[in-house]
Amino acid sequence: MKKVLMAMALSAALVATPASAQPYAGAGIGNSKADASKTSYKLFIGLHYNQNLGYEVAYNNFAGYPGARADSWSLAAIGLLPLDNSWDISGKLGVTENHTKFVDSSRHLDLLVGIGIGYNVTKDIGVRLEYEDFGRIPSAPNTVSATVTNWGINVKISFR
Repeated sequence: MKKVLMAMALSAALVATPASAQPYAGAGIGNSKADASKTSYKLFIGLHYNQNLGYEVAYNNFAGYPGARADSWSLAAIGLLPLDNSWDISGKLGVTENHTKFVDSSRHLDLLVGIGIGYNVTKDIGVRLEYEDFGRIPSAPNTVSATVTNWGINVKISFR
């Protein structure tokens, strides 16, 4: 049900998109930390309404987690502060559904916050160093205890 609501929100945002909006997609690799540090992977799509505001839908895989695999789906508003033609600082605020796969799968909805610095290599390709806090993650079936954070390097391709 939550995935359906996220899909509906994304669809509504796309319908209300101005003609000048710029879609993008990308992938990243990072280091997530819950109770131990692990390599993480990220796939994302988004839309910049203008040079200062956009939104993003992302899937994060936090790799191994004690006794389970952990991942997350998120929807976030993105605020950008351009420093010049190549550099920008970003902030992120949204919602994340954190998931661990034990014998009984566990899910937890939480607040997502993040900050990053980006560099535009070309007009359509950018690189971003980003820190994200995904809130709490289930540590055993039907319990929530660990906090998940992630440092990552993302590559973004814009479609004009």
